Amino acid sequence: MVKINQATVRATPIPLPPLAEQFRIVARVDELMGLLDELEERLTATQATQTAFVAAAAVHHLDN
Repeated sequence: MVKINQATVRATPIPLPPLAEQFRIVARVDELMGLLDELEERLTATQATQTAFVAAAAVHHLDN
């Protein structure tokens, strides 16, 4: 493997999208993170409901 030194890294061009595009990307990522947070909350609520149903079914089964 060829040695990569600081001068090589500094001389390597790193393309970046225009600033407006960067802001658009950040806004979209923020939007998607909000959606993920919402889905996580819904999943947690669904799991809690499922646990409650299982507990109620177990109690009902013991009563019969």
